Amino acid sequence: MAITFKEVEYTYSPDTPFAYHALKGINLNIPKGSFTALIGHTGSGKSTLIQHINGLLIPTQGEVCIDDYIITPNNKQKLKPLRKKAGLVFQFPEYQLFEETIEKDIIFGPMNFGVDEETAKKIAREMLVKVGLDESYLERSPFELSGGQKRRVAIAGILAMEPDILVLDEPTAGLDPQGTKEMMHLFKDFQQTGKSVIMVTHDMNQVLEYCDHAIVMNHGKIEKNCSVTELFNETEYLESLSIDLPIITSFIHQLNQQGFNLPVSIRSVDELIEAIGGELHE
Repeated sequence: MAITFKEVEYTYSPDTPFAYHALKGINLNIPKGSFTALIGHTGSGKSTLIQHINGLLIPTQGEVCIDDYIITPNNKQKLKPLRKKAGLVFQFPEYQLFEETIEKDIIFGPMNFGVDEETAKKIAREMLVKVGLDESYLERSPFELSGGQKRRVAIAGILAMEPDILVLDEPTAGLDPQGTKEMMHLFKDFQQTGKSVIMVTHDMNQVLEYCDHAIVMNHGKIEKNCSVTELFNETEYLESLSIDLPIITSFIHQLNQQGFNLPVSIRSVDELIEAIGGELHE
């Protein structure tokens, strides 16, 4: 599903002393099947933008198009089908977990969209295993879990609805390095089935390794909309926003300053070693 924003504005608490202009003239196209990183400092508008993708927020002005769904201030259509197609995992999983058991939490979404209980329970078991938790968790309360486990359950609940778009707000916060790697591989596998992933993150190493498309927001506006390779070639721009380069990319820039001619498109240590070897043998 293609995602398009046309002159989108969003203001929190309009016409009050607390009004806050969060999105300003957003024009954006996110191609179907891409793995897009949404980058920017805290308060830049990232979380506000992604909540427009499944209609949790309605633009104050402008138009959001998700495939055949068109959302404007005066034309909101029926948003329930859209929320099945575009699944949003919040930064804080507590916002999504509400049932007394994990099984009930995961089956809520599928059953809300017409799946029978037996099938929904089968899906819940499959999704729980997919996010790295075994079936013994099904009867546990989600509120007894660690932060990382709650995040896994929240992700399982969204995947259970079989969305076409997966929207993730800092999805690996609270996970250890191994858990982070497992979840990122899961998201990449999801994307490689032809579906779209949009991920808010501050981890530029994840952006380099998994994403192909990058959007940079600043003060409610889109400043960059480009490939990941293009983004990490602009070191001075990223420094101006206090955004660190990925470790590999930073090392490549240092080597190139010493006379190497390595491409910044390199994404892994193995690729880097091979490229350095090629340079040394020329």
